[in-house]
Amino acid sequence: MIQKLKDFLENVKIEFRKVTWPEHEQLMNSSWVVCVISALFTLFIFAADYVLRHAVDLLY
Repeated sequence: MIQKLKDFLENVKIEFRKVTWPEHEQLMNSSWVVCVISALFTLFIFAADYVLRHAVDLLY
């Protein structure tokens, strides 16, 4: 069991060496995209909730 864990951790270390990390500018651009999409999705959910809440109120 211990040997399997050691093998796994060694393989993780090998795979981490293969990872290419993004440059700072690419990371910042991706972060802005995530923030904008999250804000748009939040606005969509808010608008849908508002419309559906009033539609249900009209039914009752």
